[in-house]
Amino acid sequence: GRLTTDDAYVDGHIFTIMPRISGYVNQVYVKDNQKVKKGEPLLTLDSAEYEVALAEAKAGLAEAEATLTSLELGVPLEVNQTGYRVQGAQAQLESLRRTLERMKKEEDAAAQELRRAKAQHELALLELRRIKGLRKTRVVSQSSLDAAQIGAQSSEAQVGTVRAKLGAVKKQRASLESEMKGLESNVSLAATGEDLAQIKMRQVEAQKAKVMLEKSKVKQAELDLSYTTLVSPTNGFVTRKRVEPGLMVSKGQPLVAVVPLDPEALWVTANYKETRLTHVKPGQEVMIRVDSYPGVQIRGRVDSIMAGTGSVFSLFPPENATGNFVKVVQRIPVKITFDPQEHSRLPSLRIGMSVVPTIFIIKPR
Repeated sequence: GRLTTDDAYVDGHIFTIMPRISGYVNQVYVKDNQKVKKGEPLLTLDSAEYEVALAEAKAGLAEAEATLTSLELGVPLEVNQTGYRVQGAQAQLESLRRTLERMKKEEDAAAQELRRAKAQHELALLELRRIKGLRKTRVVSQSSLDAAQIGAQSSEAQVGTVRAKLGAVKKQRASLESEMKGLESNVSLAATGEDLAQIKMRQVEAQKAKVMLEKSKVKQAELDLSYTTLVSPTNGFVTRKRVEPGLMVSKGQPLVAVVPLDPEALWVTANYKETRLTHVKPGQEVMIRVDSYPGVQIRGRVDSIMAGTGSVFSLFPPENATGNFVKVVQRIPVKITFDPQEHSRLPSLRIGMSVVPTIFIIKPR
């Protein structure tokens, strides 16, 4: 009625602190193994460029709001400005037509560049096949083969880059054509003050959308500025500190970890053999011995059994369908939590400590 294993250890949560923005580390407020509280600053990044970005975003918002106010006040005056508006729309149409002609030339140049890139890629593939054939007879060195393979990959990447450039030019040209059609219709509508006023109203709506966009930029700039201070997400201890002042860090780079060691945040992961888990159920009582504290026994409960064996979730899971199969008894992790009544008498535990849990099972009759 007892199941014991020494393949067990203390487990818990590890909060990895990573910046949401890139920048230079300005100050680091913590040391290794220091105890921190939730919300306590851990380090700060240089905020100068993000302060400038916030100021620019606010300036753009103020300009957009001023333009919106001017447009809203100018709608009643559109009836008396029909002639000038028509001339302005025609000038914009002519400018857009010249831009479209330039885009067509750029599209032709991109298409020609794509054909040249494809030809170079085909030539690289031919060279690669030739080098492979020579390599089989050991006429050329492995470095020549590697160089040919890199050349083929580089030419293939170049084809993709040029193709993407051509696609972007086509989309831009299509957008300009659509814009030109809209501008042509606006020119005809601007013949009367009423129609021109309607155009002005559409411009007002577009400017309102621009104001909303500028507000979102201000909000993002404020968030980026707030991200220059990294705080602890929980109460715990600092570990795996890999940052010092002056270091240039990138977005998503692990800098430091915070590990909570409260009894509620710790548990035991015991790897039992699959042949011994027949009658193990959640809720069964467990007696735990910690190697670091001889003579101390801690009560716990079986919380859950993992959905698969440890090997299945490894970096390279086994492929039993290939090669010669040798049956190996697998181990399945079992999560064991500490009894809440034991929290006050728990010794100082650390994640990774070796323990020996004993599950008291009740076999069905």
